Amino acid sequence: MKLNSGLKQKFLRAAVAGALIAGLLPATNAFAVSAFPTSGSCAMLITQPVPYGATVPFTSTYNIIAMFTFTGTTTGTVDYNAVRATYSTTGSTIAPKVAGDNGLAIPVTVAPIVGFPNARTLTFTPTGAVNPVTASAISVNGGNTLLIQGSSEPFSGVCQF
Repeated sequence: MKLNSGLKQKFLRAAVAGALIAGLLPATNAFAVSAFPTSGSCAMLITQPVPYGATVPFTSTYNIIAMFTFTGTTTGTVDYNAVRATYSTTGSTIAPKVAGDNGLAIPVTVAPIVGFPNARTLTFTPTGAVNPVTASAISVNGGNTLLIQGSSEPFSGVCQF
């Protein structure tokens, strides 16, 4: 089908006008900062980096599935299950569970990050651990998503409500 040049010009003008109008309409921005949640639960998967430079065989946490439940402006809990891997020169295998690989209803402290609106520090001590885990979190996507960045150890994840 061949369009004459006048019809082509009208079609192109209509398409450009439609695109401009669509660009002016209000749209939700998935990365717009939202109010930090004070209730509800979100779930996430965290994949930790392979330990660079470790002497093999070496066993460490490979990934963690977790659920944060917020119960107020400064409180919450976390439930988690960790999977460990043993790395060797021939590959990796799933390692047996050890104490601390699972945690249920571990208390979480939620605190504002000064100078970073709607961002929070999440702090909790995993089962059997001595040192707490801290992470920075910011609410986006209309409060439906938390972007989480490890502060005390290298990890990151997206927590969906």
